[in-house]
Amino acid sequence: MKKTFKTLLFATLGLLALASCEDVPAPYPVPDNGNGNGDEPTTIEVNCAQAIELTNALADGATSTETYTITGYITAVVGDVSRNQQTFWMADTKNGGRMFEAYWANLPEGVSAFTAGSKVKITGNLTKYVNSNTGKVTAEIKNPTVEILENGEGEDTPSGTEVTCAQAVELTNALADGGTSSETYTVTGYITEVVGSVSKNQQTFWMADTKNGGKVFEAYWANLPEGVSEFKTGMKVKITGNLMKYVKGGKVTPEIKNANVEILENSEGGEDTPSGTEITCAKAAELTNALADGATSLETYTVAGYITEVVGSVSRNQQSFWMADTKDGGKVFEAYYANLPEGVNEFKAGMKVKITGNLMKYVKDGKVTPEIKNANVEILENGEGGDTPSGDAGTLDNPYTVAQALEIINAGTYTKDKVYVSGIVSKIDEISTQYGNATYYISDDGKTDKQLQVFRGYTLGGEKFQSEDDLMVGDKVIVWGVLTLYNSKTPEITGSQLYSINDETAGGGSGGGSATGDASSFNAADLGLTNGAAFDKVTYNGLTITTDGGGNNNTPKYYDSGSNLRMYPKNSITISAGKTISSIKLTCFSGSVANGNVKASKGNVNVSDPTISITGINDKSVTITNNDGSTGAASQIRIVKFDITYAE
Repeated sequence: MKKTFKTLLFATLGLLALASCEDVPAPYPVPDNGNGNGDEPTTIEVNCAQAIELTNALADGATSTETYTITGYITAVVGDVSRNQQTFWMADTKNGGRMFEAYWANLPEGVSAFTAGSKVKITGNLTKYVNSNTGKVTAEIKNPTVEILENGEGEDTPSGTEVTCAQAVELTNALADGGTSSETYTVTGYITEVVGSVSKNQQTFWMADTKNGGKVFEAYWANLPEGVSEFKTGMKVKITGNLMKYVKGGKVTPEIKNANVEILENSEGGEDTPSGTEITCAKAAELTNALADGATSLETYTVAGYITEVVGSVSRNQQSFWMADTKDGGKVFEAYYANLPEGVNEFKAGMKVKITGNLMKYVKDGKVTPEIKNANVEILENGEGGDTPSGDAGTLDNPYTVAQALEIINAGTYTKDKVYVSGIVSKIDEISTQYGNATYYISDDGKTDKQLQVFRGYTLGGEKFQSEDDLMVGDKVIVWGVLTLYNSKTPEITGSQLYSINDETAGGGSGGGSATGDASSFNAADLGLTNGAAFDKVTYNGLTITTDGGGNNNTPKYYDSGSNLRMYPKNSITISAGKTISSIKLTCFSGSVANGNVKASKGNVNVSDPTISITGINDKSVTITNNDGSTGAASQIRIVKFDITYAE
């Protein structure tokens, strides 16, 4: 009886559901088949200019609740077709430049690709997209439906008001920071430098009104004309688009983004190397300091001098260095990401060079850096790394004297790898039992007139200092660390530890070489990295740490403030050893791993602020990635200490 009752009950409920089905909304809009059944979606018709105004009124990242139909002309097609979608820019006129973006628009049936010059209607919801790195606003509709009103067949190449590079810079500087001109311009000039490789049929270059005019105006990710495989220095070109005043770190870059390019003269590789007014490093610093903060000289200069310090590794055939008028002149003028000449793998301290470009007064936190960015470099004398004392000096068997170490530093050579220096403790600034490190000085005779600073070094075997009595003035020591010049005036050993104190060692260990124990513990400050500078690879105590930006403009960097290695969102570091790593513990700033979004290529990750623990690695290499998708300080992993444990 119960079974019969249940059968009747379910049958009744089923009939009720069928009867009420017409009142249940469909899970997605059902297209009307033209039979007059159903309401057409209500859309608001606007032009491109009105669409931009409406989009700008939205909150950052917001999408309109209303649906809009925008009519205009396709002015630039971006990228190839993927999954029957393609991105393009449009404007109210054929030569109106890049006003509004149809991001991954749906191709109408029977259309294989969008074409510049076509008149179209796009329909969808407006989105105010804001780039988290640059703050640039893009007005767009994402995945709009498209109706083609007129097929342009690509016959009309957008054109604009013709200006020189100098005029383009003047007009751009008059815009608000981050602003884009409403008018389209065509800028004529010569390509003076090509930046990076071709990607998606686009490439970036700098241009000027003359072949040797330096870096005056930038074509950022410009479109390669049909049949052209890459841009070349020396080409005479016309670029067309909307001027943009790009500002980052207080520095202004006048540019056109995704410009259409017409090549007027093919240089065949730019046989004319830019040159400028020849000056010394001291004169370059003087002229730069006379500029306004953040400004760049209109005139091109060639600065001659010696490389006194190389900063960071080679990246995209560029490398930064400091130079002076003499080999021991310290850090007078910077060549920031200078271009390596053909056949040169890296710059070396001691080289005599000429660098060419526009002077720039870079200012950050009130500190002025006189520099030329992306300079062309001519090597006059190969310093082979400067005048380093010959032989096997600097080894454990033959440590440098303090005098030899000072000679290396004053010659601007420094050392990339750690070396051994013997001396007598001449002065102690601090022995910190809180942080376990000490800042002190050594000299050959124990006196303070010719001494070398040991900055935040550790005691025997890399262990922390436990007492202020662990080191005394007059102690004879051997220190293992990197020689450098801090702030252009203080010769020092950084990232150091003591090998011996008064001939006593930590059980005979050398303090360097390979990771031969069951564990390796060290601080980020021990790695000997340059403050605020990106790096590709660093070796320490048998370990190699390599970095990857992961697509973020910011790549991993070490900062003296807080003595930490910072990993920004999408950044990763790979830790490799000569033997199997069992686990890694990273001690970070409190709060810097609060989001807990960290992943590792091997093992299990546990985040408990302020530590990141990775267990069960059982490999000689592991990659750790900051998987955070937010911005600001909270998204940065700030590593203070590394603890590496090896498998038995």
